[in-house]
Amino acid sequence: MEDKMTQEEVDDLRSSQKKLFDSRLNLGDVQVAISRLETKKKSLVFDIETQSATFTQLQNGLTEKYGNKQVNLETGELT
Repeated sequence: MEDKMTQEEVDDLRSSQKKLFDSRLNLGDVQVAISRLETKKKSLVFDIETQSATFTQLQNGLTEKYGNKQVNLETGELT
């Protein structure tokens, strides 16, 4: 049995180790990005729910005041 690896074997081992390290590092970056996107998604869902409730409340108040009519959002004209 030999006491020393060949330079080619050392180079191959280093290369493989670097690729493994880089892949793990990239996976960590992806996980951080996913976490940030999930947080952003939750925030957007909350905003949509809040705005939807506000819109429905406004719509109901206007329907009560003006009846069930169509509105031109550019002019405010009711038909």
